[in-house]
Amino acid sequence: MRTTSRRLETLSLLQAHPGISATQLAARLGVTERTARRDVAQLREVGYRIDAEPGRTGGYRLAGGATMPPLLLDADEVAAVAVGLRTAVAVAGLETAAVTALAKLTQVVPARWQSRLAALGDVQAPAAPHRLADRDVLVPLALACRAEEAVRVRHVGRSVDVQPLRLVTLRRRWYLVACPRGGDWLVYALDRVEHVQPLGTRFPTPSPPVDAAAFVADTLAHGPWRHRVRVLVHTSADLVRELVDPTVAEVVEAGDECELHFGTDDLDWAARWLACLGVDLDVLEPAPLVDRMRALGRWLLDRY
Repeated sequence: MRTTSRRLETLSLLQAHPGISATQLAARLGVTERTARRDVAQLREVGYRIDAEPGRTGGYRLAGGATMPPLLLDADEVAAVAVGLRTAVAVAGLETAAVTALAKLTQVVPARWQSRLAALGDVQAPAAPHRLADRDVLVPLALACRAEEAVRVRHVGRSVDVQPLRLVTLRRRWYLVACPRGGDWLVYALDRVEHVQPLGTRFPTPSPPVDAAAFVADTLAHGPWRHRVRVLVHTSADLVRELVDPTVAEVVEAGDECELHFGTDDLDWAARWLACLGVDLDVLEPAPLVDRMRALGRWLLDRY
């Protein structure tokens, strides 16, 4: 094995097997322990911080350094990074960096991976949302969630201290699941958060939601709307679940049929949305929605 290739293989082994010993490195590379140690020393010289633990149970570990050295990624890892970069357009301030990073990644990957990246571009690239999460909001909140540290956020012009739980993306928008001091778990839209201040502490909360993403979806579907809508749909719940975004409405089984539960401030929108589902249904509540659907039907008949 050529020296350069062997050192790249050494780096790959260090990344994949933290704590690997010189003896194990030598055996995997087919060289002497002296050569393996010399390769580690050369990697240190070009910028990799490699810590060594002495003793029979000791070994080498890659650690963070002052600069960002090159990384060795396999095909699946490259694909994962590419997908992540494509979703970064939903973070204000990172759009250009995401595009240039993806361009660099595409330029240096082996030719046999190019078609894979191109296919991911066709399938995974989302359209940018109308409102983006700010980089200076997203990053400190992500760190606070990881450290379980309380933060003060300015949300829609009002400051509130919260204990963050998880960041969630739904329908290409970012949300924070957090508990205000002395309150219960709530959902905050990150595009409405203007500032984040770590508090360096944490405070007690009720038991958190088991599934943060499901909690966000349920909150969006049953938020503080003026109208609560219940609709009986004369078909199976499985079929309706294929038609309905869980952040818009909840599907509740009712024998061979099902009900749709959701909230809205606009009954005219609700009438149009239900008509677009193309299923047989009856409005259970509110009664004014029946009048809106009849009006929509009359307008369609008169127009077409």
